[in-house]
Amino acid sequence: MPSSAKLSIETQALITLMCGIAYYYAFQLNVFFFEWSEFAHGVNWLYIPSGLRLLFVLVLTHTGAIGIVLGSVATNYALGSPDNSHAFNLLTGLISGGSPYLARFVAIHFLQLNTQLEGLTAKSFFKISVLFALTSALLHQVWYFWTGKTEHIITNTLVMAIGDWFGTVLVLASASLVIHTVKSFGQMKQ
Repeated sequence: MPSSAKLSIETQALITLMCGIAYYYAFQLNVFFFEWSEFAHGVNWLYIPSGLRLLFVLVLTHTGAIGIVLGSVATNYALGSPDNSHAFNLLTGLISGGSPYLARFVAIHFLQLNTQLEGLTAKSFFKISVLFALTSALLHQVWYFWTGKTEHIITNTLVMAIGDWFGTVLVLASASLVIHTVKSFGQMKQ
């Protein structure tokens, strides 16, 4: 994927919109298949959109993060936040898009993540996925605690981090399987 700085503003806007739509529908898919895994408000034992957060922000950087913000805000309005507060919906969306962007920054500066994603090993990818899950869960739960949406910040943070990590693993394993299948199909046609 070319650097987003080299893409036209129209292309960046289209990619942002596509990321937002994908994130919104990933949430809907998560509700459909894994509603039973909800531990508390906004806390699931398995959360598919977290895998998209990681992919979008690692590959598309700020363009992906903005798409996540848009998708999260749309989700909050579609489902109706607990008190239907505009500030709650917008800030929750900013946390959804900002937390993976912050985790990417930390991964680059402290885990020596190559910005071109070269040299990723299973071990480094594991560290990055755990960092992304913990960052998102912690920031969301601090926000929920501060706004009175949760009383159990430690428990909910741990469950949310586990759910985010499981969702990331599921999305990445599925993407890997699709890529492998497409490559195998392409080789069989030759």
